[in-house]
Amino acid sequence: MDLPLQGFKVVEVAMWVAGPSTTAVLGDWGADVIKLEDPLTGDPIRGFVTRTMGDPNARIRPPFELDNRNKRSVAVDLRTADGHAFALKLIERADVFVTSLRLDAIDRMKLDYATLSAKNPRLIYASINGYGHRGPDRNRPAYDYAAAWARSGLMATIAEPGQSPPAQRPAMIDHAVGLGLAGAISAALLARERSGRGREVNISLFSMGLWMNASDLTVGLMTGRSPHSESRTDRVNPLWSSYRCAGGRWIYFVMIQSDRHWPDFCRALDQSNWFDDPRFIDSAARAQNCAALTAEIDRAVATHSAEEWAPIFDRHKLVWAPVRTDAEVLDDPQAAAIGAFAPVDHPNIPGCRVINSPVEFGDVPSQAHRAAPELGQHTEEVALEIGLSWDEIARLKASGALG
Repeated sequence: MDLPLQGFKVVEVAMWVAGPSTTAVLGDWGADVIKLEDPLTGDPIRGFVTRTMGDPNARIRPPFELDNRNKRSVAVDLRTADGHAFALKLIERADVFVTSLRLDAIDRMKLDYATLSAKNPRLIYASINGYGHRGPDRNRPAYDYAAAWARSGLMATIAEPGQSPPAQRPAMIDHAVGLGLAGAISAALLARERSGRGREVNISLFSMGLWMNASDLTVGLMTGRSPHSESRTDRVNPLWSSYRCAGGRWIYFVMIQSDRHWPDFCRALDQSNWFDDPRFIDSAARAQNCAALTAEIDRAVATHSAEEWAPIFDRHKLVWAPVRTDAEVLDDPQAAAIGAFAPVDHPNIPGCRVINSPVEFGDVPSQAHRAAPELGQHTEEVALEIGLSWDEIARLKASGALG
């Protein structure tokens, strides 16, 4: 079966994660994605080294491989007249244009929606920026740590009271933005089938951070009393919290309906004496006596290891999960069962795998991804596809417009 976006052409002028992850998802769904990169530097994430990678001289960069699979790379200098004209030829033939350039850079480079849609009225124009496409911060530089994690309220609300703000891991909200924008692009393509016209689709890191924090923020909007960070000993519901087992492993209980789960919870932890304790008699009492109950649960949970507790919790139908490390997740049989780790046909990494985008199309068999391209790997191939001769390609390469 064909993938749902088979036959659609996408041109990307984007760097780092949010934009490239959008087009990675479109590529996973079958689109032909052409990534335009500066001939000298390429996407800066090609050179990005994380502490966990270990070797700063390694040629392979996993973050780049993850968000640039299933693409073709064209090295083109958009600052030159010839390079810009070359890009326009590609975009005139494209179904979708995706960019994460700042709005002032888009205007300066004449890659704005008005300019491109005048040349290609059917174009779906998708733009990502830090803080939104209107307002005083529309041109403010950003990464998801700042615009989505810190400014949205997520960082402060998740922090333990009085403690320093917690860090997120790289690109957590970038990838949510990419998936969200890929869905919006697909909706815009469907609308185009009906109207025959393209349209502009926008998203920002800040708006995604607000959306991810929407449950708490909506409480503030509707009541005027915004939620604040909670310590483990001051939760509304101590059955929705983390606890440490014997051996040091942590687990997380998520019994949101605490009165419903309370009898099974007490039986699972072999604490029938809690049934008649007036401090814990119902959810209101447990909230009022959270510190005392948390201490009791701490003592009970610490009597067994996480491995010993697992069948007990499951037998009593508790809602819980082990707090796993990344290394443990890579060996999780459930992750393997849902196809979370996708193979990549990579010329330099035997057995290469990346994380699959999470949407499945039930009638489409799984298939290996194509490896992320070398800088400019497909420049000549794409140039020939849009009708340039070898002489024209040679001239553009000699002038520096193409790499």
